[in-house]
Amino acid sequence: MIKGVGIDIVKVDRIKKMKENYGIKFLERIYTKNEIRYAMKLSRPFETLAGKFAAKEAIIKATGKKIPFNEIEILNRADGAPFTNIANVRISVSHEKEYATAIAIFEEEEK
Repeated sequence: MIKGVGIDIVKVDRIKKMKENYGIKFLERIYTKNEIRYAMKLSRPFETLAGKFAAKEAIIKATGKKIPFNEIEILNRADGAPFTNIANVRISVSHEKEYATAIAIFEEEEK
């Protein structure tokens, strides 16, 4: 049973400017080391980081919990599909040059 749904959209340039203004401290406050390492290997790291930011916001909205951003980890399976370390949450992330969006569905624990 679905307990909550969250959605978010982020302008990619916003994440890039935050990194330019605040450096690694911004990244470390928002992302895990695994997320930073993964994104920085890519040709367009800020699209990926914006997608992960949107997913974290969507997870917080879906769960209704104030979880610190850097405690939510968004990783990717071998096929590229995103997943999170937050129990009972399913996510989907999409980005297109200027924007990234994500949705999270928080499900009731199976008994």
